Amino acid sequence: MPISSDLSNPRNSVTKTARYDKVVNIPNSMTVLDELVPISIEMARRNCGGIWNFTNPGVISHNETLEMFRDDIDPKFKWKNFHT
Repeated sequence: MPISSDLSNPRNSVTKTARYDKVVNIPNSMTVLDELVPISIEMARRNCGGIWNFTNPGVISHNETLEMFRDDIDPKFKWKNFHT
């Protein structure tokens, strides 16, 4: 799931998750695009071909992502979880 510093981008995972009425609190792998772009440019310069799939190491849950959004961007932000 892509994350970037551009919170106005509707495809940004943080922005997208924050807009849902309810979220599922599951871990997911993320790709921080701000870290990926310089690597992609260098790979293009070196003519690295083929299909590449990028992700940052580890996982983060939707709740952890939204907690950081609340703590760093919008202290009044609230969300609800789906319950199984």
